[in-house]
Amino acid sequence: MKLKDLIKDVPVRRTVNFNNVEVEGLAYDSRRVRANYLFVAIPGSRQDGHAYLYDAVARGAKVVVVERKDLVVPSDVVSLLVDNSRLTLARLASTFFGNPSRRLKVVGITGTKGKTTSAYLLHALHQAAGERCGLISTISYQIGERAISSFNTTPESLDLQEMMAEMENSGCQAVVMEVSSHGSAQGRVTGIHFDTAVLTNVAGHEHLDYHGTFRNYLQAKLKFFEEYLSSSIKEDKLALVNLDDPSASRFLKAVAEKNIRVVTWGQKKRADIKLLSYTLERTGNHLQILVEDKVEPFFSPLRGLGNVFNVLLTVAYGWARGFPLKVIRTALSQTAVVPGRFELVEEGQPFSVVVDYAHTADSLRSLLTSVRALRPRRIILVFGCGGDRDRSKRPLMGALGARLADLVIITSDNPRSENPLRIAEDIRRGIPLFFRRKAVVVIDRRQAIQEAIGLADAGDFVVIAGKGHETYQIFQQTVVPFDDRLEARRALQSLSQRSGAPGTG
Repeated sequence: MKLKDLIKDVPVRRTVNFNNVEVEGLAYDSRRVRANYLFVAIPGSRQDGHAYLYDAVARGAKVVVVERKDLVVPSDVVSLLVDNSRLTLARLASTFFGNPSRRLKVVGITGTKGKTTSAYLLHALHQAAGERCGLISTISYQIGERAISSFNTTPESLDLQEMMAEMENSGCQAVVMEVSSHGSAQGRVTGIHFDTAVLTNVAGHEHLDYHGTFRNYLQAKLKFFEEYLSSSIKEDKLALVNLDDPSASRFLKAVAEKNIRVVTWGQKKRADIKLLSYTLERTGNHLQILVEDKVEPFFSPLRGLGNVFNVLLTVAYGWARGFPLKVIRTALSQTAVVPGRFELVEEGQPFSVVVDYAHTADSLRSLLTSVRALRPRRIILVFGCGGDRDRSKRPLMGALGARLADLVIITSDNPRSENPLRIAEDIRRGIPLFFRRKAVVVIDRRQAIQEAIGLADAGDFVVIAGKGHETYQIFQQTVVPFDDRLEARRALQSLSQRSGAPGTG
């Protein structure tokens, strides 16, 4: 694509060495630059892309986009000075890949909890209706028949546009994606034309290490509706809002003046799609939902209280978008597990082992409440908190764990640059003195899982929380392989071998 065509919608403050070159690719990572590429230097919290400008030029970049005036480039390289290089990247990417979101049905889901499972369910719904559908989630990106591991809940704008172009080329008609607060605040979804924006919920003590305050965090979520959905060119735009959430009125107000259709869901009487009752069972959840003044039964093999509301959201979306109830029920029945979300690990043991991503106070409360509803003999909880993240949630999670579980093993999560012992002490400090006899600290996560499974008896639930689908642990600058599900399976197999050895029992 010629540079003039590529930058036609980009506000450029100053141009140096302009030449209408042919741009053969875009990159914001200098290592991905090839001959005749355009490189965008993005300043970040840890690294500044401007520091890699000359590496990009050495690798073949013929155009660079910068925010700094003091950088000098060779005479055969075009330099474009802009106010915001990250937003410029989003506009360039959208143009370069032909604006695929204009033709795809794009569903964006934001919220503190439930984004991933809801994304899987809505993806299944489109597929059950015969529509080929892409998926961009915390767990994986599904592009046609190809699935790749996720590297960000909401990838950078260039990656998003490239994936959507691939989805369109592979025959996809729709895409369901998670929109994180980071993705919204940083403008990664700029240039994407959404058909539907979904709010699951907004809880405190999440990503405050980045946003600073709950108000800023909430504003990032609101921005998705106020700015990104409202600026979409789609005609039948839809805002799907959880009416039970304390912040619901803020979201309803945000779209009220934008001529955007709103559908609400929840337990409140005035919700368009209303949850009347539910039953949590070991085989899944049964729901009674009021749809157009008629009580409709639904079943999902996904377990736990959180999934009650993920299913309710799916029914609301399906109804709002005209999917037959039969198709909605089919999609629900076909989604039996979402990796790392109330995922059972089975090796024939007489007790249950659950691995879940719950890493906030609200999600841990929901998880343990769900397990308690299944009438376990005891709950043995293994969890920790991530380092370099909001410290204020640690004592809250410690208090919750001790109150709702029978035994608590505090362990390491992703400590990053922090001392794991200090993180564990932050958690332990929130446990009331009369509950502390329930809790022990075992920093090595593998050992913690082994000890929890070794302590379990028939009818118990071992709950391993915090990492879910993740297949690694982060220590300082080192990433090591680690999967809670795999470690639990190994511990169960080892236990089975020991109990079945000659001379035992």
